[in-house]
Amino acid sequence: MMFEWFVNDVAGIVCSSFTYLLVLYSQFVIISVVLLPDPIVSETIQVGIFWTFSLLALWSHIRAMTTNPGTVPMETYNVRYTGKDELRSAVLCLKCNSIKPERAHHCSVCKRCVRKMDHHCPWVNNCVGQNNQKFFILFTFYIFTISVHAMYMAVQKIVNCSDSEWRSCGSLSPPVSLMLLTILLFISLLFGLFTGIMFGTQIYAILDDQTGIEKLKNETATWERLTWKQNLQEVFGKQPGCSWLLPIMPSHLAPGPKMHQNKFQV
Repeated sequence: MMFEWFVNDVAGIVCSSFTYLLVLYSQFVIISVVLLPDPIVSETIQVGIFWTFSLLALWSHIRAMTTNPGTVPMETYNVRYTGKDELRSAVLCLKCNSIKPERAHHCSVCKRCVRKMDHHCPWVNNCVGQNNQKFFILFTFYIFTISVHAMYMAVQKIVNCSDSEWRSCGSLSPPVSLMLLTILLFISLLFGLFTGIMFGTQIYAILDDQTGIEKLKNETATWERLTWKQNLQEVFGKQPGCSWLLPIMPSHLAPGPKMHQNKFQV
């Protein structure tokens, strides 16, 4: 389901709403200053590409925000174990009354234990865990992409308009156009750096088979370590292809959270 989950956190709602406002602002500047009033073929193509990546970014954000990150069922006291090893490794979370599988951690914001939790991100108003890590990574990738693209188009527009002394450079006055482009440059630089770094750290964590919270707590790996290729397939899907670039749930994660690390059924 598309909207199976939503966290009622004020800070998260504000941050996620701010994300949409920034994307809308960039669309306004690109259309009103870059594209209009005399669109040419090259600019129209660039804007079309920018819109495409913007839609993919928003789609990825919605999926990251509204997908259950992999929460453990609450009050799972009646777990049926299959052996002594599983019983010995079981941990009861006293905060949400659930049996925590291996690599699960409790989130104080979501108030649930989350399988393979990496961190809680207010920008998507959700935990980043087993089931929505792909969507979060795609969100950071597409925001980084449109940020770099927006900077390129803004600089190109400023240079071209400066050469023509701002004649026929939009329906807005030159000072207003320059101010809007400058703000767009600042926002794009800031969020481009942020999402680029976040994207890089997420990919590194996948390849290293260790989540952010596991690194923070300096936890020793007791789980079966996978190869970098297997780790990528666990997050993005078993078969590499176009589906890796789209915010759709990998088949091995749908409809329920099932991972190779789980040693018992709940």
